[in-house]
Amino acid sequence: MNYGSASFLLSVFFIILLIQVLSYWQVFAKAGYEGWKSIIPVYNTYILTKIGSQPTWVFIMLFIPILNFIASLLIAFSVAKSFGKGPAFAIFGLFIFSFFGYMYLGWGDSE
Repeated sequence: MNYGSASFLLSVFFIILLIQVLSYWQVFAKAGYEGWKSIIPVYNTYILTKIGSQPTWVFIMLFIPILNFIASLLIAFSVAKSFGKGPAFAIFGLFIFSFFGYMYLGWGDSE
């Protein structure tokens, strides 16, 4: 059996995961929160609602089907606004292409 391609894909997956974790860590640090909070799966989304100054009910909407789509958009808009970005960045950068959007927020010149 040849496990070369599987180990390559697994390595690429972990590299992408590491980049995503480091990006979130930087975003949280820029927003004034401890970076380790970005590692905890559900808690990091709660902190993102706080970064965007959203009420707690927006976070609760994430657990309700169909409403979670709206809540994700609200969080993306509010996080983009809190970093001085516009609605286009919220839709394309933080909602559709969130991997690249959070990298830009974390390592870019956003404050």
